[in-house]
Amino acid sequence: MKRVFVIFLVVLIPCMAIYSVLQGGFGRNALPISGDTANYDSLMASVLPEVVVEPDFVVITFAGDAMLDRRVRSSVNKNFGGDYNELFKNVSIFKDDDISFLNLEGPVSNVGHNVGSIYSFRMDPLVINALQNTGIDIVSFANNHVGDYSLSAFKDTLKRLRSEGMLFTGAGSNYNEAREPTMIEKNNIMTCFLAFSDVGPIWMKATEDSPGILIASDSNFTDIIVQASHKCEVLVVSFHFGEEYKAHNARQEKLAHTAIDSGADIVVGAHPHVAQDIEIYKGKPIMYSLGNFMFDQYFSEATMQGLVVQLKAYKTGEISDIKEFISKQNSFFQIESIVEKNINQLE
Repeated sequence: MKRVFVIFLVVLIPCMAIYSVLQGGFGRNALPISGDTANYDSLMASVLPEVVVEPDFVVITFAGDAMLDRRVRSSVNKNFGGDYNELFKNVSIFKDDDISFLNLEGPVSNVGHNVGSIYSFRMDPLVINALQNTGIDIVSFANNHVGDYSLSAFKDTLKRLRSEGMLFTGAGSNYNEAREPTMIEKNNIMTCFLAFSDVGPIWMKATEDSPGILIASDSNFTDIIVQASHKCEVLVVSFHFGEEYKAHNARQEKLAHTAIDSGADIVVGAHPHVAQDIEIYKGKPIMYSLGNFMFDQYFSEATMQGLVVQLKAYKTGEISDIKEFISKQNSFFQIESIVEKNINQLE
């Protein structure tokens, strides 16, 4: 009888232990067999490690030219107490993705002098933080306005972007730095960014021992793209190209196609101040111009709105789920709305 009793205990105790774990433990917190299982689920969630499934793609959002000087600056000072964040208070799309990109149309500095053009821009240094607060991760700094306030403002802008942690591409302290792709790793996918200007200024072209930007007419143009493509899974090439207020032209096509033939997965353009079409070339998107994202060209509806494009890029370089949005500025140059594009809009 004693032996039978011992065997009974040996079997019973482990069973009770297992039952206790499954039911939430002995005592006042124990769950009845037929009761609510919410506490059980909560218990198991706290005991078992959380399994995080990392996406096999990155979501990238692209916007066009951002110029926050001239009338935009005046509006911010007059209507928003100098707070540039107010320009973007209705914007959330850049916070719901993995990487956000736009073109920074001019220096962000308080040094330098106007080199002579009546269309010269120099933005308040507060602009950098406002763009970051909006969710912008990286900017192109290869465009025709980077030298508007002399080389000193250009160099100061690079210094400020670095110190604020804002990534940039297409520019550098020398040629080797400017041609090096800017890399961002998200979701175990390395995405690279290159930027070229096809509209100058030629005198701001980076050299071996002087700061500047990448020019699309560079004799090493294809080599720069090919070499960058070997360093990443997704390569984005940005161009400042085309004619203002017009449809895309043959020069833009040639540069964009060559970029993709050389290894680019995505081509994005700016400069015309109006949105142009999107072409799919060899399975890769070419956004010829996203138009104005933030500008003070109030003289037409087309220049007070632009395209914002969001897409998924995979480790294989495949691009999918391309979505187009229309961004609109109001009379204060504030982004009033960003809504998904209807088929007959902005054509």
